[in-house]
Amino acid sequence: MPVWINEEWLYTADAHVHTFPEKIAAKAVGKLAHISGITPYTDGTLQQTKIKMAECGVDHAVLLNIATAPGQEQTINRCAAESNSHHGLTALGSVHFLSDDPVNEVHRIKTLGLAGVKLHPDYQDFIIDDERLFPIYEACAQEGLPIVFHAGWDCYSPNLVHAPPERSAHVAEIFPSLKIVLAHFGGLKQWDEVERYLIGKNVWFDTAMCATSAAKEQIRRMILSHDPTKIMLGSDCPWENPRISISWLSSLHLPQQLLRDILFYNAQALFGFELPAGSKGESD
Repeated sequence: MPVWINEEWLYTADAHVHTFPEKIAAKAVGKLAHISGITPYTDGTLQQTKIKMAECGVDHAVLLNIATAPGQEQTINRCAAESNSHHGLTALGSVHFLSDDPVNEVHRIKTLGLAGVKLHPDYQDFIIDDERLFPIYEACAQEGLPIVFHAGWDCYSPNLVHAPPERSAHVAEIFPSLKIVLAHFGGLKQWDEVERYLIGKNVWFDTAMCATSAAKEQIRRMILSHDPTKIMLGSDCPWENPRISISWLSSLHLPQQLLRDILFYNAQALFGFELPAGSKGESD
């Protein structure tokens, strides 16, 4: 159900959520928890994630799946398509650039009805403007599929940032028709560079991990300087509690219309999921 913010019930869509197949969820979450030092909010399963989202007042969750090794895509994308059938969930697929035919898999992702593609430069070991990825970017642009990138620092690769803001801006310039989502507000722990290279560019941001890592004043300033239709609520659940993400965003004292759009309608417009039952059908 919606959350009560500034004397108004507002719908929320978390545009950055991770789940794992039940057989590997415990192992995957345990490994990442050990590397990051973060206590996870969920056990990583789809079932518990749905329960936790409801408890936090999240009306819709966008699930970001990652093919961490070549050859995983078909299984991952099939599972994503199955989770995509659940009410209140929208799943993205993934490809690995070293697989035999990642471009064909992009087209398959479209056929499966998935809402976009998730790429993680750190886990998949590529720099965001590496030309080997360009055929994938071009295919996604042709299919109208957004690509969500992990952007900025990551504990998995602490000494090499694979998607720094300047290089992300380079990709946006080369592929103007590609819908690029740079998670963690353009670059985790690199927000000075985000402000320099990415604000005002043709890219989307989500707020994943901002509540636990970013300065309110800087993020608020960047929000007010960027395209208001290209900013979305994100938590990075299970690594940040969505309730904290929502509360943090609402504490920025943004104009109420802008807050409404960031909390729900911008993600709904980008990923194309249905509005909650009883909604007026628009952000007004």
